[in-house]
Amino acid sequence: MSTTVDRAQVLAYRIARQGLHRTTTPVDDLEIVDLGVQDTPPGSSRLALGVRTEADVDDHNLVRAWTLRASPFLHHADDLPKFAAALWPHSERDALSKVAWQRSVMDKSGITPTQAIRYTAEAMRECITKPTVKGVASTAVSKIVPKALVSFCRGCQAEHVFESLFRLAALPGGLRLDLDQSPPLLVPIENWPGIPEEQHGTDDLIRLFLTFVGPASYGDVAMWLSTTQTEVKQVWPQDGLVEVDVEGRTTWIPESEIDLLLDPPEPPRALLVPTSDPFLQERNKLFLLPDKAHHKTMWPVIGQPGAVLVDGDVAGIWRTKASGKKKLQVTITEFTPIEPDVRESLTAEAERIGALRGVQETVVSVSSG
Repeated sequence: MSTTVDRAQVLAYRIARQGLHRTTTPVDDLEIVDLGVQDTPPGSSRLALGVRTEADVDDHNLVRAWTLRASPFLHHADDLPKFAAALWPHSERDALSKVAWQRSVMDKSGITPTQAIRYTAEAMRECITKPTVKGVASTAVSKIVPKALVSFCRGCQAEHVFESLFRLAALPGGLRLDLDQSPPLLVPIENWPGIPEEQHGTDDLIRLFLTFVGPASYGDVAMWLSTTQTEVKQVWPQDGLVEVDVEGRTTWIPESEIDLLLDPPEPPRALLVPTSDPFLQERNKLFLLPDKAHHKTMWPVIGQPGAVLVDGDVAGIWRTKASGKKKLQVTITEFTPIEPDVRESLTAEAERIGALRGVQETVVSVSSG
């Protein structure tokens, strides 16, 4: 018999488990870093860390790499080999989902999706032996990989290896990112164990997701991993999980988390979570925001905003516009009317964002959406 909880309990649990009850914990010790903190667009991870701790968000030993969904994430350096192995394709179907090519394109190349990733990773290990600008690295790799993996890019006006392959192969090839330099660099990881021979440890990665973004379904995990439910079921953890009914949906969570799920603390009155925040790693849009009328605003094709959380629920979006280091305009678009006391709390949160961005003045405006 499964445990039954409602949506409010799930959201309150995630807020608590993800550390959104702000503490003074040093960044390196924040538990959410075990899952990874996305840095899309660059700099958003600082805000995600800043909403969780009063500690200096730049005082840490974390590193960036293209990991989940081939996006840049902050991780503990020691965790990178585990992520490389856990994200390595489980099958050709899994690899095809991750590469995101049409099967006809892959078949025409005469190369399997897994081979495409491996060939590119091997080329990267051969070519990139010191910190290298991404464009230079791409040019070098493109000369080595099979021609079927190279195409003409209109944006670059040059032929180079497919971007999806380049990103997917970087971590297996032992490369991390240095986005503090301009242009960004690809940096060899010291003592890299080599390109994974096969996938392993994915069940542990799923447990992490279920811990921080659970309870979740097969489909939720599949979307997070850019794969299919069939593949997820084959690498699903075999023990330690509890089935949970969330308003009619069958989901799972680690057994160790069930007490917190059943009785989570009250969420903070108001929060501004940034674009790509771990709280927004939930891929089920209807669960995060049941009113579909606001989905295009919350998830536009380009330029996803941050989310306004009021009592643990998404109540609007926020965006910023900076005038150098002098002024930051924070514009909040409310989906439901925001009460005066909440506006005061949101103003304080906006000023915190301004401080993290090093501006002298933060101005907040609220409009209805």
